[in-house]
Amino acid sequence: MLQSKQYTYFRIAAAFSLVLAAIVAIFVIIYGKNASFILIHNYYNTALDYFFWSCTFLGDGFILIPIVLLCLFFRKDFLIPVIAGIIICLFITHFLKRVVYPDQLRPVGMEQMVENIKLRRVLGLELYKSKSFPSGHTSTAFSMALLLVCLFEKKIWCFILPFIAFLVGYSRVYLGQHYVTDVFAGILIGILSAFLALQFYKSILRKRAVKMI
Repeated sequence: MLQSKQYTYFRIAAAFSLVLAAIVAIFVIIYGKNASFILIHNYYNTALDYFFWSCTFLGDGFILIPIVLLCLFFRKDFLIPVIAGIIICLFITHFLKRVVYPDQLRPVGMEQMVENIKLRRVLGLELYKSKSFPSGHTSTAFSMALLLVCLFEKKIWCFILPFIAFLVGYSRVYLGQHYVTDVFAGILIGILSAFLALQFYKSILRKRAVKMI
């Protein structure tokens, strides 16, 4: 059962994630959508290519497999908010991608619209063209990071896990897959998904407690 201390850890991690989102928002406000992308995408070297190529997979769907296994081995009951978080996050992200903003082009479209712009293909990574907004990797990374804070129960993870999720978001821009605005939205969706998943889990725990009385 979730304890008040775990909720405290979640609130700290969520607050830190909102700070990161605010930094991203300020960056976009100052430089704009296109220029903010170019600044990040064009600041590169070989070591960073490999680093962010690796980071981006932490927001991929396959990362859910070790998270689920972690719950199965150490805390089976916590599978409820994890699975709920996955479902909520996927629903919000893909509803926005496919229904609300289906025509949002990814940065690769800038090659045709902006003169002298050529995106890099980092380590042969395919650049997708459509359904840019929001970043699914970022929303997945933040939703899982905030839920894992409750599982690990150490204050240090309140900062480490959201920062790792932030690196996932940064990697999406660095690799030319998303705009900074897509990452900003992904952060907010991840926070909201984790919050709703925990509220759902909390309601289940309450019902169980009532039945035991």
